[in-house]
Amino acid sequence: MGSKVFTILVAEDEVASRFLYTEELEEAGFRVLTAENGLQVLGILEDEHVDLLMTDIKMPDMHAMEMIPLVRAGFPDLPILVASAFKGMETDFTFQSFHISGFFSKPVHLDLLKKKIWEILEPKAVAV
Repeated sequence: MGSKVFTILVAEDEVASRFLYTEELEEAGFRVLTAENGLQVLGILEDEHVDLLMTDIKMPDMHAMEMIPLVRAGFPDLPILVASAFKGMETDFTFQSFHISGFFSKPVHLDLLKKKIWEILEPKAVAV
Protein backbone atom coordinates (compact mmCIF):
# COMPACT_ATOMS: atom_id res chain seq x y z
CA MET A 1 0.00 0.00 0.00
CA GLY A 2 1.52 3.33 -1.10
CA SER A 3 1.47 6.57 0.80
CA LYS A 4 -1.29 9.09 0.23
CA VAL A 5 -0.64 11.71 -2.43
CA PHE A 6 -2.04 15.03 -1.26
CA THR A 7 -3.70 17.42 -3.69
CA ILE A 8 -2.95 21.12 -3.45
CA LEU A 9 -4.96 23.74 -5.31
CA VAL A 10 -2.83 26.77 -6.18
CA ALA A 11 -4.79 29.95 -6.95
CA GLU A 12 -2.46 32.49 -8.52
CA ASP A 13 -3.11 34.85 -11.42
CA GLU A 14 0.56 35.46 -12.26
CA VAL A 15 1.63 32.77 -14.74
CA ALA A 16 5.29 32.67 -13.65
CA SER A 17 4.40 32.30 -9.97
CA ARG A 18 1.77 29.67 -10.70
CA PHE A 19 4.31 27.69 -12.75
CA LEU A 20 6.98 27.99 -10.04
CA TYR A 21 4.63 26.83 -7.26
CA THR A 22 3.44 23.93 -9.42
CA GLU A 23 6.96 22.79 -10.25
CA GLU A 24 8.17 23.01 -6.64
CA LEU A 25 5.14 21.30 -5.14
CA GLU A 26 5.03 18.51 -7.71
CA GLU A 27 8.74 17.91 -7.14
CA ALA A 28 7.94 17.61 -3.42
CA GLY A 29 5.45 14.83 -4.20
CA PHE A 30 2.13 16.69 -4.27
CA ARG A 31 -0.57 16.56 -6.93
CA VAL A 32 -1.14 20.18 -7.98
CA LEU A 33 -4.23 21.75 -9.49
CA THR A 34 -4.19 25.40 -10.54
CA ALA A 35 -6.65 28.26 -10.81
CA GLU A 36 -6.22 31.82 -12.06
CA ASN A 37 -8.95 33.33 -9.89
CA GLY A 38 -11.48 32.68 -7.16
CA LEU A 39 -14.25 31.63 -9.53
CA GLN A 40 -12.06 28.85 -10.90
CA VAL A 41 -11.20 27.78 -7.33
CA LEU A 42 -14.88 27.33 -6.49
CA GLY A 43 -15.44 25.25 -9.62
CA ILE A 44 -12.44 23.03 -8.97
CA LEU A 45 -13.45 22.46 -5.36
CA GLU A 46 -16.85 21.22 -6.54
CA ASP A 47 -15.25 18.72 -8.96
CA GLU A 48 -12.03 17.59 -7.25
CA HIS A 49 -10.87 16.43 -3.83
CA VAL A 50 -8.42 19.03 -2.51
CA ASP A 51 -6.36 18.67 0.67
CA LEU A 52 -5.07 22.24 0.85
CA LEU A 53 -5.72 25.55 -0.91
CA MET A 54 -2.90 28.02 -1.46
CA THR A 55 -4.09 31.37 -2.76
CA ASP A 56 -2.94 34.81 -3.73
CA ILE A 57 -5.14 37.65 -2.46
CA LYS A 58 -5.46 39.94 -5.47
CA MET A 59 -6.78 38.05 -8.49
CA PRO A 60 -9.08 38.99 -11.38
CA ASP A 61 -12.83 38.19 -11.36
CA MET A 62 -12.90 37.18 -7.69
CA HIS A 63 -10.10 37.88 -5.25
CA ALA A 64 -9.39 35.91 -2.10
CA MET A 65 -11.24 38.21 0.29
CA GLU A 66 -14.45 37.38 -1.62
CA MET A 67 -13.58 33.74 -2.30
CA ILE A 68 -12.43 32.50 1.12
CA PRO A 69 -15.81 32.99 2.87
CA LEU A 70 -17.45 31.00 0.06
CA VAL A 71 -14.82 28.27 0.37
CA ARG A 72 -15.33 28.17 4.14
CA ALA A 73 -19.11 27.81 3.67
CA GLY A 74 -18.68 24.64 1.63
CA PHE A 75 -15.37 23.32 2.97
CA PRO A 76 -15.01 24.56 6.56
CA ASP A 77 -12.04 22.31 7.38
CA LEU A 78 -9.98 22.89 4.23
CA PRO A 79 -6.55 24.27 5.18
CA ILE A 80 -5.87 27.57 3.41
CA LEU A 81 -2.50 29.23 2.95
CA VAL A 82 -2.30 32.78 1.64
CA ALA A 83 0.60 34.35 -0.23
CA SER A 84 0.50 38.05 -0.97
CA ALA A 85 2.61 41.08 -1.71
CA PHE A 86 0.28 43.11 0.54
CA LYS A 87 2.10 43.73 3.80
CA GLY A 88 0.21 43.52 7.08
CA MET A 89 -2.63 41.30 5.84
CA GLU A 90 -1.85 38.60 8.40
CA THR A 91 -2.88 40.99 11.19
CA ASP A 92 -6.08 42.25 9.50
CA PHE A 93 -9.07 41.28 11.68
CA THR A 94 -11.34 40.39 8.74
CA PHE A 95 -8.61 38.25 7.30
CA GLN A 96 -7.99 36.51 10.64
CA SER A 97 -11.68 35.59 10.86
CA PHE A 98 -11.19 33.35 7.80
CA HIS A 99 -9.18 30.86 9.91
CA ILE A 100 -6.18 30.81 7.61
CA SER A 101 -3.61 28.08 8.26
CA GLY A 102 -0.69 30.29 7.24
CA PHE A 103 0.33 33.53 5.55
CA PHE A 104 3.37 34.10 3.34
CA SER A 105 4.66 37.44 2.08
CA LYS A 106 5.79 37.50 -1.52
CA PRO A 107 8.27 36.59 -2.69
CA VAL A 108 7.51 33.28 -0.98
CA HIS A 109 10.42 31.31 0.46
CA LEU A 110 9.62 27.96 -1.15
CA ASP A 111 11.35 25.78 1.44
CA LEU A 112 9.33 27.42 4.23
CA LEU A 113 6.15 27.01 2.18
CA LYS A 114 6.76 23.28 1.67
CA LYS A 115 7.62 22.85 5.36
CA LYS A 116 4.36 24.53 6.38
CA ILE A 117 2.35 22.39 3.95
CA TRP A 118 3.87 19.19 5.37
CA GLU A 119 3.18 20.39 8.94
CA ILE A 120 -0.49 20.77 8.02
CA LEU A 121 -0.90 17.62 5.95
CA GLU A 122 1.32 15.02 7.67
CA PRO A 123 -1.14 14.47 10.56
CA LYS A 124 -3.80 13.69 7.93
CA ALA A 125 -1.54 11.06 6.35
CA VAL A 126 -1.29 9.26 9.70
CA ALA A 127 -5.08 9.32 10.07
CA VAL A 128 -5.61 7.66 6.67
